[in-house]
Amino acid sequence: MSLRLCLDSARQPRTPDGSAGEWGDFFDGAMELEAKNWPPLLWWAMFSSGDLVEARIADTEDAGTDEHAELLSEWGEATYPYLVVDQRTALSRLHVRRQGLTSRLGAQFSPLYDEFVALIDARFGPYVLLRTEALADGGEGGIRMLFEETLADLERLDAGHATAAGGRVDSLISDFQRWQHTDPVWLLSGVGDGWPSVALRERYAATAVRRSSSQSAERSTAVGWVWGVLVVVCSIGAYWLTGSVWPIVVAFGVVLAVLVAGFVRRWG
Repeated sequence: MSLRLCLDSARQPRTPDGSAGEWGDFFDGAMELEAKNWPPLLWWAMFSSGDLVEARIADTEDAGTDEHAELLSEWGEATYPYLVVDQRTALSRLHVRRQGLTSRLGAQFSPLYDEFVALIDARFGPYVLLRTEALADGGEGGIRMLFEETLADLERLDAGHATAAGGRVDSLISDFQRWQHTDPVWLLSGVGDGWPSVALRERYAATAVRRSSSQSAERSTAVGWVWGVLVVVCSIGAYWLTGSVWPIVVAFGVVLAVLVAGFVRRWG
């Protein structure tokens, strides 16, 4: 099952405190983006090490609810790491890190980056909160260490350096490049109410279709070469065993029949 992560517009420089019953009105009028399993690259681009803080796992639900009681029973005082930063600093980092990130992602994704920056400017604030309670490991420290490594890697861009070869940012970019043909907007920035715009979605949906078609054509070409080699091998083998042309014709016919049957199943 996938894990749900959220990027929220927040009124305070912290996550809501369930012990104080603050979840009830947290979502009133707030902008939220959603991603799965791990924060997208453009979310990370707004934060640095000083924005990493801890909250109690049990307090991800309001006190007095069954959910809060269950979490308290299961996790006790265990905490999880999350990220929060003021909007102005988030925007500043996005601008500073733009060249270092878009040069790696590819120029075609610069419009997506810029529209994401505009979204943060227009709909997030006064604070930007990255909620990561879904990744809670009970305070064992594994998740926090990964966060620290990722943030430290991004901070290299602030000093005009490239991110570390084989580092956490490299890993995020490699994962994106591997799967960008599916939904590049969602993979880089998440989804939410009004995001992405229709124009942005259509722009990158077209890119995804072209990439998918290209990959399909490459696979078809490769399959064609394999079957062609098979025809030649079968023909030579038949001639070598019999010294006659007729087995070559038969072998060619059998392989051709298999090819036609496969084509009909695929396209029929």
